[in-house]
Formats: sequence, structure tokens, C-alpha cells
Amino acid sequence: MTVWVVRAGRRGEDAKSVITDGISAVDFNLGSSALEFDNYDALREHLLRNFYADASSSQSATIAARQLWDFAKEIQVDDLIVQPQSRPKVISIGKVSGPYQFRPEQKRPHIRPVEWKATDIPRHAFNQELLDVINRHGTVIPVRIEDAESRINRIVDGYLNNSPVPDSEPQATLSQDLSPVDLEEQIEDRILARIQQKFSGVRLEYLVASILRAAGYKALETRRGPDGGVDVVAGRGEMGFDQPRLCVQVKSGRGAVDIHEYNRLQGNIQNYGAEHGLLVSLGDFTRAVRNENERSFFKIRLWGPVEIVDKLLETYDELPDDIQQDVPLRNRRILVESDL
Repeated sequence: MTVWVVRAGRRGEDAKSVITDGISAVDFNLGSSALEFDNYDALREHLLRNFYADASSSQSATIAARQLWDFAKEIQVDDLIVQPQSRPKVISIGKVSGPYQFRPEQKRPHIRPVEWKATDIPRHAFNQELLDVINRHGTVIPVRIEDAESRINRIVDGYLNNSPVPDSEPQATLSQDLSPVDLEEQIEDRILARIQQKFSGVRLEYLVASILRAAGYKALETRRGPDGGVDVVAGRGEMGFDQPRLCVQVKSGRGAVDIHEYNRLQGNIQNYGAEHGLLVSLGDFTRAVRNENERSFFKIRLWGPVEIVDKLLETYDELPDDIQQDVPLRNRRILVESDL
């Protein structure tokens, strides 16, 4: 059984629609079924002759043919599909449940039926070794990492049971595809790893308060301890009295924040005389929290790992020196590598 990364679009922009349809789907500009070709070489020659006529496009034809052939012929029923998504930046895991099909009416007409097991696992649940494979450029990529299937299944089980299990230490990588990586995704993953290491407890509260100050808020860290419920209060204006006034609850643990913490923040918004709440979590949020937040869109905002990285990058130049030293960036986007 093999694990495959399959993208619905360059950055996973069509991931939601294919999940809804219970499929994995790709498009390589081939207007017919891949099953019409007896072998990979015949498919490549057809692509080269009809879609990549320019001599400089030979490599592109080779890559497209290899990936489409893998999708149609090499992927087997019960193989695992890893599907990255751009917004929100999550990863879906499914099991192939049927043979290749060609559906010309579809936007992405090359289809594999998939039973999706989990559709919104946060990226930080995966070891950096797996993320480095997921970040590779390409539409269909075999994951040739030792024990990848069992490791991914453990991640899925932990996520579905709201008891995330840290991924294992990196194993030996087996002749992995050496296609270029998506540097933006890789950089953001590494920045998040640095934040998780350097900022915990009150240090994460300090980071969040500093980001809010850089964004124009007056922010106060309450220092009320782990059971206080509100870690930062913030408001606009010279004195911080102007709207919007925020109650901020910050969680630095790796576990997903549950609905109990969300409900507690809702109560504290009223207790503190604020208008809005901000719930921040390095471990992301349970599905129940995200579902409830859709109904409280105008009341509470969620900052998970992706949003924390985004906000740090947006305000980086205005952040205190000690934060910049803990997360040293070159040109605001490149993490300066050093011993962590």
C-alpha cells in the first residue's frame, strides 16, 4: 500500500469541491481517458505531439505523463491520498475506493473515487519530513518514506479522537522524488516550528500582545494565570478605550482547543465589557469550535497556527527586538537557519 500526495490545483484551491464529491481529481490537458494508452511512453508521446509541441517543453511533457500515468495506473484501491489545501492551510487524508475514471464534464476530468477520512487536519500535526514531501511541486507525488502509511493513520486517528499524537521522529527517506519544493509553504512551516519552540505560556501571550500593538492596539497582558480565562485585553485609541475592544485568550499547547474554551471566552467578552473576542491556539481548534465560530463570525475571531504566522509576518518590522531575535527572518520571509 502506497501513500500519494495529490493536489486539486497548484495550491489546492479546488480541494473542497473534490472532497464534497467524494473524489480525487486532476487535469493535465489530456482530452481523453488515460486508459486509451497502452503504456507510459505512448501517453508521453501523445502529450508531446499534441500539447507540448515546443521542443523546450519536452521535460514538461515527461512530468505530466509520469504523474497522470501514476494517477491512472499506479495508484491502487486502498492507497492513501494526502491532499493539501491552501485556505485554510489544512491537509485532508482519504483512502482510494475505486478505479480510475475519465469524466469529461468535470473541471478536473481524471478521477479516482476516495473515501475521505479527515478533511481538515492542521499542517503542524505532520512531522517536518512529511511536510517537506507535501511541499514538493507537482500534482501527483509518491511518498517514499518509511512507515508513512502507519504514521499518517496515527495522525488521522488522533485528530478524529481529539487526542493528537505527535508524529514520530524522521525515518530514512527512500529515493524520494527530488522535484523542487514550494518554498513559501516550507518557509511558513519552519517559522511555525520556531514559534512553537520559542513561545509557550506567557511568552505566547507576549507575542500576541506585541502583534496587536504593532497593528495599532493598546494591549495589556493580564497575567492572571492559567485559569483566568483572559490573557490579553486590547482596545483602539490613544488610551485603548475605543472600539473594537478585545478579550484575548491564548493557548500554547499542541492539542486542539475545544468548545469549552470557546464558550468561556464568549462569557468573558461580556464580563470585561468588550465587544469582541480573539481565541489564539498553537494547536488549532476542534471542528466543533470552527462550526460554532461560523455562527459567531461578527463576535469572535480564531487565530490558529496559520494565522499566527501570517500576523507575525504582517507586523514583523514593528515587533520588539527580542521577538525578532527568537524568529530571525531575512527579508521578512526567509528564516535564518541556526541550531534550534
